[in-house]
Amino acid sequence: MANNQRIKRMALVLLILGYAAAHEAAAETYLGFTIGIGDAPPPPRLVVAGAPQLVVVPGTSVQVVGNTGYDVFAYRSSFYCYSSGFWYRARSHDGPFMVVDVRSVPQPILVVPAEHWKRHPHGGPPGQVKKSNGNNKKKKGRG
Repeated sequence: MANNQRIKRMALVLLILGYAAAHEAAAETYLGFTIGIGDAPPPPRLVVAGAPQLVVVPGTSVQVVGNTGYDVFAYRSSFYCYSSGFWYRARSHDGPFMVVDVRSVPQPILVVPAEHWKRHPHGGPPGQVKKSNGNNKKKKGRG
């Protein structure tokens, strides 16, 4: 009987470890951005000097808000801000901004070239940095 309980406990431990490993693997990415909003900080306080200066990203319908210190993009009827690894959306440039999962951010924004960002999280469009630096050895640490 004790042996049977030991086997059940071992199976439970293995099940929990398997779930933890699957959960860790579930920290997926979408176009190079981390999925999820569970631990997002409050939205940044955007300061725009006057009316937003909207600059069209050539070849797209995305506009960049030029007169703010954050990466803010206008697309269709919403504004999207990327800060501290998270995306925020608002109907107006002055908010209120609410955190959104990256999968809710329109793809044309996610692939805006790095030169139109203030602080591109990957140094360039997702997938392009590795291609251009393919011969460089990857540094240890957070990537």
